[in-house]
Amino acid sequence: MRGKNLRSLITLMSFFFLLWFFPVKGEAKEVPLIRVALEKGAATASFQVVSGGYTFTDESSGLPIAEVHPGQVWKVTASGTALLLEGPGISGTKVFSGPLHLQEKDGNKLNLFSHKGICYRGDLVIQNLDGHLLVVNLIDIEKYLYGVVGREMGAGAAPEAYRAQAVVSRSYALSMRGLNPWYDVGVDTGTQVYGGYTGETAYEVSGRNPVIEAVEATRGKVLEYEGKLVQAFFHSNAGGHTEDVENVWLEPRPYLRGVPSPADSYAEVEGGWAAATYRWVKTMTREELEERLGVGRIKEIRVSRWRTRVTRDPVTGKLRREFVPGTRTVSGRATAVTVVGDEGEKSYYRDSIRTPFNLKSTLFDLVFEGQLQVLTLNGEVKPLTEPQVYVLGKGGLVSSPSDEEKYCVLGKNNQKSLRGISFERVIFIGRGCGHGVGLSQWGARGLAVEGYTWRQIVEHYYNQDRYDGKLQVVDDYGL
Repeated sequence: MRGKNLRSLITLMSFFFLLWFFPVKGEAKEVPLIRVALEKGAATASFQVVSGGYTFTDESSGLPIAEVHPGQVWKVTASGTALLLEGPGISGTKVFSGPLHLQEKDGNKLNLFSHKGICYRGDLVIQNLDGHLLVVNLIDIEKYLYGVVGREMGAGAAPEAYRAQAVVSRSYALSMRGLNPWYDVGVDTGTQVYGGYTGETAYEVSGRNPVIEAVEATRGKVLEYEGKLVQAFFHSNAGGHTEDVENVWLEPRPYLRGVPSPADSYAEVEGGWAAATYRWVKTMTREELEERLGVGRIKEIRVSRWRTRVTRDPVTGKLRREFVPGTRTVSGRATAVTVVGDEGEKSYYRDSIRTPFNLKSTLFDLVFEGQLQVLTLNGEVKPLTEPQVYVLGKGGLVSSPSDEEKYCVLGKNNQKSLRGISFERVIFIGRGCGHGVGLSQWGARGLAVEGYTWRQIVEHYYNQDRYDGKLQVVDDYGL
C-alpha cells in the first residue's frame, strides 16, 4: 500500500484476519462473518447509530474513541493517508490512522446504524485506501442474507424459492471470502444485491417475514463440490436453458453446466416487468448503432454461437480460450458478434456482447429491417424489390421479394450476417435476463410453484445430468 508503513499494514491485516474468523457474540457456534463494501472511493462518509449501543475504536492503536449513541451523526474524511473524524464531543476534527471500527456492544440486541439513508445490522469499518475511503459493513453471514434473499428473489416468491436463494447466496458469498484483501462482496449485481436491514423489512407480510424464515430454515447450509464451496452464480431468467460457464466467462466447472430451464416461462404468468425477463425485443436504428460502435457505415454484422474451449498454457499456467468452429453453445447463446464498417471493425465476445448493444442477455436472434440492397455479379447495387432482382430459395424456387419481407444471410457454422446490403433498423429478438450461468431465479420460482423443494431446485441447476455425487449440501458452513 502506498503511504503506509509496514507496521500499519501488519496491524491492518491482523485486524481483518481476526474479524473473518472470530465467532459472533452470543451465538452458540461460530457463524462466519462477511465484509460488505457499502462505499468505495469516497472522500467523506457519514453515519449515525439508529438503535442499540456501539463503541467506536481506532484499530491502529486499539484505543477507544467514544461510546456512540442513537441520533449522533459522525463524519469521516480521507486526508492523505489519515482519517479525520468529526462528531459529538470532539472539538474541530481529530486525526486517526484507522481503520475506525464502530462495534456492537451487545450482539444479542437489535443494533442498527445508518449510512446514506439505509439501515444496517452489524459493525461498520472505515479505512483510508490510497487517499479514498472504503466503508465496510462487517456482519455475520445469516444476518447479511436477511438483506440479500428478498432483494435477489423479489417479492411474492414461494417459500422453497426463497430457501433455494438462501442456500445459493450463502454459498456464493462465502466462496468470495478472502479473494479481495479489503472486502468480500458489494451491494449490487456485481456480486449480489444487498439492502441491509432496510431491505429485509420490505418483505414483511402480516407480521411474518418469509425471507428471514427461509434463511433460518436453511441456516448454515451450503453447497460443496468435492469438498470445496461452490461459487454458486445465479441470474434473473435463463430464457429456457442455462449455459456452460466457459461460454460466458470462466474456465469450465462441473457444477456450472447448462441445463434445460422450462420453468423460466413462469415469469410470463406473473406478467408485467417479470414477463420481459423471459421474452423481449430491442430495436436499434442504423444511426444509433453506427454512433454507438464508431465503425463508420456498417457493412456486415456476424453473430457466432461457437462453444469455447479453455486450456491452460503448460509453461505460463495461464488460461487460453479458443472457439470450436462447427459447434454450438448448449443454450444457443451468442459467443461472438463482429461488426464491420467502412472505418474499421469491432468484435465483442461472450457476456461482454450485452454491453455495447444494451441487451438483457446473449440469447437472441437478429432481424434486419428496412430497404435491403444486393451487390450483383456485374458490380451493381440494386434494391431487392426491383423487378429484375430475384432470390433463389430452398428447392431452387425463385421469388421476387416484396417490401415487407426481411432477409439476412445464414453463412457457415450458423453465422448470421448482413453482407453488402443496407438496412434501416436491427431488431434483437431475445429471451432471458442475465448471464445465464447457474440458478435461474424465475426458473426457481416456477419450480417452487410446481412443488419442487429447495434441495431439488439447487441440485437441478448445479448438478446437471452428471449426478456424480460430488455435489453435496452440507451443514455448519462446511467448517
